Amino acid sequence: MASPTNAPDTRPFKDALREDLAGLRRSPKDLWLIYGIKFLESVAYFAIYNLLNVYLSEDLGYTDVQAGLITSTWLTGVSVIMFFSGFIADSIGIRRAMIWAVLSVLIGRAIMAVTHDQVLPLLGLFVSTWGVASMMPTMTAAVRRYTNRETVAFGFSFFYVVMNVGALVAPLTVGALRKWLKEGLDVGGLHLTTSQVIFSIAAIVTALAAFFVLRLQVDTPPETKGPRKGPAQIFAEVSKERAFWGFMLFVSLLVLVRLIFQHAHQTWPKYTMRVIDKDFDWAFYWSINPAMVIILTPVVTALTRKLPAFSCIVGGAFITAGSVFFLTLSDAIVAQVAFVATLSIGECIWSPRLYEYTATIAPPGREASYMGLSQVPMFFAKMAVGGVSGVLLSTYCPENGDRQPHLMWAIIGLTTLVGPIMILLLRRVIEGPKNTEAAA
Repeated sequence: MASPTNAPDTRPFKDALREDLAGLRRSPKDLWLIYGIKFLESVAYFAIYNLLNVYLSEDLGYTDVQAGLITSTWLTGVSVIMFFSGFIADSIGIRRAMIWAVLSVLIGRAIMAVTHDQVLPLLGLFVSTWGVASMMPTMTAAVRRYTNRETVAFGFSFFYVVMNVGALVAPLTVGALRKWLKEGLDVGGLHLTTSQVIFSIAAIVTALAAFFVLRLQVDTPPETKGPRKGPAQIFAEVSKERAFWGFMLFVSLLVLVRLIFQHAHQTWPKYTMRVIDKDFDWAFYWSINPAMVIILTPVVTALTRKLPAFSCIVGGAFITAGSVFFLTLSDAIVAQVAFVATLSIGECIWSPRLYEYTATIAPPGREASYMGLSQVPMFFAKMAVGGVSGVLLSTYCPENGDRQPHLMWAIIGLTTLVGPIMILLLRRVIEGPKNTEAAA
């Protein structure tokens, strides 16, 4: 969908922001329920995700490589299921898809909160896989369905802000509880480790999200004619579209940039505890990311919403990719802050526009399918990054022995930078023979 103009929005920022907020206030109630669900799910998900690699080693005794493989296997499962869940959500409807999703994560997180066995927590983790996977394409489809051409850009921007409010609350909670409850907590005769306390909070938050899900109204029918189609039929139709394959190439290359976030959660925490201090509060410093995203995203969106989404995504991707190189120069605290801050600035530019780009190029009623299919490249990437993270840590930044952390981050940084460079080189292939820019 082409932008009406390629010029920046020249209205005063306050006027642009006021108009965007007014448009959202007129949106259906279900959009605000989706925002509430997204916030709660973000709190629960990021609390577990930020802690998972450390929990697997500290509580369950897995090695760096084993913990990395378990995490990457889970994330791979999320990507695989997300591939299918988009078609199912488009077929059965948003509300029913959300009910199944929230039940999955609630049961899985409850299992992780109460067991001390080395294997059962993994069962809980994988039970939650369906819910974690299907919520993203389903909620994204809902945001697109409950916004219009005038509100779609800010609607996704606000969606991204809500997600990051949850992502800010989560690491601050993790950091505080790991500091205050080092010995865990006794509840009703059951001893909970610090990680299990956090998982219990995640389960409670998920139960509240389930209440919001049940308040969603009957689905608004997609803007398609004829009887509802099955998931297989929807997949067959989507896979025949030329625009979709250009889009798939685009997101495949963008995955290389998105892997920075995987390393930030899997590689960076152990690196900081080994190179800086074993009690380094990495969760607190990572909270700079969601805090910056919350503040900057509405500003960036209001000022750039008339620029092509494609251009914003590529420009922001270069900034995010460059953030890693601060860690190749220094292990000082200022380098850690510069890494997180620069990554966050780039993220504010490209990540919300990617949601918008995906949802707006999708045919009406196929938004969840496109969002699910866009995760196919992450299927391979997430599988790789967990194992790679463990290998990089054990090779260049082991718990004991000689370390070369700067070389480790140089490898990660150069790999990341390949993504936006290749997107520019293959721009005509991605955008099609007319070389027009796809944007909202």
